[in-house]
Formats: sequence, C-alpha cells, structure tokens
Amino acid sequence: MSDAQKLNLHVYPSPIVNESRIMRQTSAVAESGLFDAIEICGTHATGLPEEQRLDATRLIRRVGAPTERPRSVLHRVFGQIRWSIAAYRAYARRPLSVVNAHSVAVLPVCWLLARKTDARLIYDTHELETQTSTSHGVQGALFRLIERLLIRRTDAVFVVNDEIAQWYDAAYPGITATSIVNSPSQSEHGRAHDLRAAADIPPEARLYVHVGNLAHARSIPDLVAVFTQRTHDHLVFLGAGPLEDVVKDAAASRSNIHWHPPVDSANVVPTLRSADVGICTIEPTCLSYQLSLPNKAIEYTAAGVPFIFNDLPAVRRLLPAELESFQIDTVSTDLPALMDKIDENALARAREALTLAEIPRWDTESARMIAKYEELLDGPAREQANDDRSMDA
Repeated sequence: MSDAQKLNLHVYPSPIVNESRIMRQTSAVAESGLFDAIEICGTHATGLPEEQRLDATRLIRRVGAPTERPRSVLHRVFGQIRWSIAAYRAYARRPLSVVNAHSVAVLPVCWLLARKTDARLIYDTHELETQTSTSHGVQGALFRLIERLLIRRTDAVFVVNDEIAQWYDAAYPGITATSIVNSPSQSEHGRAHDLRAAADIPPEARLYVHVGNLAHARSIPDLVAVFTQRTHDHLVFLGAGPLEDVVKDAAASRSNIHWHPPVDSANVVPTLRSADVGICTIEPTCLSYQLSLPNKAIEYTAAGVPFIFNDLPAVRRLLPAELESFQIDTVSTDLPALMDKIDENALARAREALTLAEIPRWDTESARMIAKYEELLDGPAREQANDDRSMDA
C-alpha cells in the first residue's frame, strides 16, 4: 500500500444526518491514525451543505442533485444509478485506500471505485441487507444478485451483531463476517436533554420513551393508539423518520403524546435517563428484523432504563432473566396489560437487574474493527490475491 494512499471513503445513500453507526465508526478510525483523511459520501439534500467538516480528519460530502421521493421501484433504481455515477465521478481520481460500502445498493459503485483506485473494499452492512422488509419483488431480486456477485470480491464484511454474522457465514461459505455492535462509547460525554421538562410532564406521571427511527415496523400507530386511551401515562417519541407526521399529529391532539427531535448520538444515553420506561418494539416482518439488535435496546440498557420489548433473540441474549416480564407479543393488547402491572417496585427491580447486563463495549467493538483495517492495509486486496494465485497456477 503506497504511503500516498491515506483516504478512507464511506459511502451511504442518505443525506448523512443522524447515522450514528457511521459517525461512531469513522470517529474510531480517525482516532486510530491509519488515514490522513476520512470522507463520508452521501446524497445531496436541500438545506444541507455539499461539504460539512466534522473535525480535522472527517468530512461529509453530499453529491448528486436533490431528488423527490421515488414513486416506484423503477424510479428508485434509476435514481440510485444516477447517484452512483455522481459518487464515482467524485472519487474515481482520489487516492483511496479503503472504501466502505454501507449498503448493498452502493456495493457496485464501491467495488468499481476500489478497482479503479486499487483500494481495499469493505461491505459494511447496517442490517441483513437482502432480507429486509423492502427486499422483495424486483428490488429484492436485484439486491440478492448484487450481493451474490460481489460479496466474494470484497476484502472484509462488517455486520451489526453475531446473529447476522452467523447468517452471512452460512449463506456464503468462505466469507467470515466481523460483528461490530453499534454500542455507545463510554468516552462519549454527551449533554442530557430533560424529556420531562421539555414536554412539561408532571412529576407524578410515568414517562415512557420511544427512541430512534420513526418508521414502519416499529409499531408507531399502535403505540399512538394505546396512549390515546391512557391519558395518565405520557409517551415521548425521540427521533425522526417517515412516520414523523403521524407522531406530530398525535402530539398536537393529545396532551400525553409528545415528539422530541433527534439528539446527537453522544447525547442519547444521558437523555434517556430522564424517562421511566423505554419501548423497543420491532415488528418481525422480515428476517433482518427478527435477527436485529436495535440500537435502542443497547441505549436503554446503558442508560439504566427498563424497557418493554418484543421477542427478538438478540435482545433476549442482552438482558438478564429478570427482564423477561417486560417482554410482550403485541402492542395493542399486551402493552396495556403490562403497563397495568408495572409498579415502582417492579421498576426498581428491573433497574437493579440492568446493572448486571453485559453491554457490548465500544472500545472492544472498535478495536476489533481497527484490527481488521490494519490487516487489510498490510495485505493484498482479495481480487489482487486471487489474480496472483491464478498467475502462479
């Protein structure tokens, strides 16, 4: 690897606003000193700068033209192609040393960039990429084809938990996926936002919080319906997403339902400590969700906030047995019944049990990631190594 090649590129098809995983990863990579510069390539969006400096090493670069929300799969495919061309043009002549493809949709352009610049390629997945709720029909078939064709041409595969690592290892024999859990860093000293004070919630009322993406398969409408009937309990939605308007409409008409804008990833855990109970309900509508370990589960645990959750193996593995009583099957029927049973003694026991939970430590997770970077930088690229073996034969 030439000394001149000191740029680590991360590519993700979003405006790069609240991507805590990418921010945490790139911060750790910056601290490692392996690269002179780290750039995060995202989509251009109205109101956001084309270039945004994060620190002395990291820069967000937003490319392509702002586009309307695609109306069909065909529009999404062509939109992705247009944006990929813009990303390729922006980086094809840059001195890349490692390229991180943060979704299957950007894997083709990242592979092309790695080939063009002789860089190492990391498939840096945020979920079980080909088994999501949107991976069906034409789009799903296309994603599965891309992954099947290119995953063995990558130099490393990063995934978000052990369950998904095991799936990739079984699906693609010979591929060893590296699990890197997006845990809050103990070195992050964020600022706490008092959710109770911000929403003017009386001290005697119980405060529930739902943190994270306001998207489908998070039971958002069901949660709204439940709290519409329970005016003595308060629910704060902390986050943004496609169902943000649903939450804001509910908050406008109900005094016990509230919306709070997202906070910086370093501020999430201290902010959650102002709540009494968390909610982590991921509808298992696809294999990716079934095997997921939601960030919110780790964040609630780190904050010492007992939380209500549905049957997810990775979450069950995270929590002590004492928290089993907080598990539900359906929001509409099981949640109200459980809320009726939870008293201050139950919350106190749950808080005590959470102190025994073994949360993945970011210093351990990031060290595993940095070790993989060092391994890649010291050795030949996978495709180069394969070509060399072919020539030797």
